[in-house]
Amino acid sequence: MLARTMIKVLHTADVHLGRQFPFLRAKGGEYRSQLLRTFEKIVDLAVSENVSLLLIAGDLFDTNRVHGITIGKVESAFKKLEAAGIRVCILPGTHDPYYDDSSIYRFVRFPPNVAVFTLQHGQQTYEDLNLTVYGTPFDGKSSCSSPLKELTLASGSEFHIGMAHCSVRRPGLIESDDMLLDEGEIASSGLDYLALGHWHSFQDLSQGNTKACYCGSPEPLEMDQKGAGTVSLVTIHQKNNVEVAPVRVGTKKFEAMMLDVSPIESIGGLIGMIEAKADPNLILEVALTGLSGMAYSVNPREIEEALAEQFFHLRILDKSHPKLDEVKAESYPEETVMGRFLRIIERRAAAASDEEEKLLYGEALKLGVALLQGRSQIIE
Repeated sequence: MLARTMIKVLHTADVHLGRQFPFLRAKGGEYRSQLLRTFEKIVDLAVSENVSLLLIAGDLFDTNRVHGITIGKVESAFKKLEAAGIRVCILPGTHDPYYDDSSIYRFVRFPPNVAVFTLQHGQQTYEDLNLTVYGTPFDGKSSCSSPLKELTLASGSEFHIGMAHCSVRRPGLIESDDMLLDEGEIASSGLDYLALGHWHSFQDLSQGNTKACYCGSPEPLEMDQKGAGTVSLVTIHQKNNVEVAPVRVGTKKFEAMMLDVSPIESIGGLIGMIEAKADPNLILEVALTGLSGMAYSVNPREIEEALAEQFFHLRILDKSHPKLDEVKAESYPEETVMGRFLRIIERRAAAASDEEEKLLYGEALKLGVALLQGRSQIIE
């Protein structure tokens, strides 16, 4: 059979539909809905780019306990792809595994354009594309086995695409995982493209003649995922000529920042520095550090509430410490509660065995003074 001159494939993974986001508090449900909207956006992209295949390399669902509207919308999305002549290959991941009876893939009936890869069904050939797709799901045994260990390429196809939900070994950094792949296996696989899932940021790990990429999760899922928010558009021009382009589909950004309060002289100045990062699509965590003066108090919850409309979600962590020389016990009579409290803290801080213990008394001082002055204080 003659090969087509060009094959276009869209590769996604780690969508994690149904994920709970307790750290987002009231915005958790809204972000769950955003994951579903972004998945529908991926489907629309597949149609507009006129791809032949949509590859989902693991963790389409966050758990096997996803029901109701989420399943209905996924089924509708796959039917939309069916109407456009686009096939779908799904590799169950570690969050939505296939190996036990609770698997979501055992009871949901997707349209016929969808192939779910299992231990019994590890490859799917598309004769019109002269292409075979391969995938080995996690079998529930934490053995660091390779997803490519039993790979045998179909002799009847010219093009070969693998899917793997795994980590790639990094000596001294990544030595174990449910499934683990060596870079040398990528180079020797004979695959034209390896669609990787499990890492949530886009990364190109191509080896030899095999193009291999993590596409990243379509929306960031944790604070440290700056490379998330993309899918991979793969174009097979001809043998040994594969192009991969990350395409941004995500709408939200996570960012964590450290803010030294030492030079800040007022609560207005502090709020202004946080407000400078305002973005309705930003999930921002601010850790306040350094030595804080006693001229103003910091109430994390009040700052969060004051700036709530300017961020998708804002979280303030107060890890600053008071300038101990600004709080003098002699400024308060010894017979007062404040006076007694300050003298106790001063004695214990002076006798502290190390800097860590001294910092602990600094936290106690900050919290105690705020409470005795009638101010609420949140320290996390």
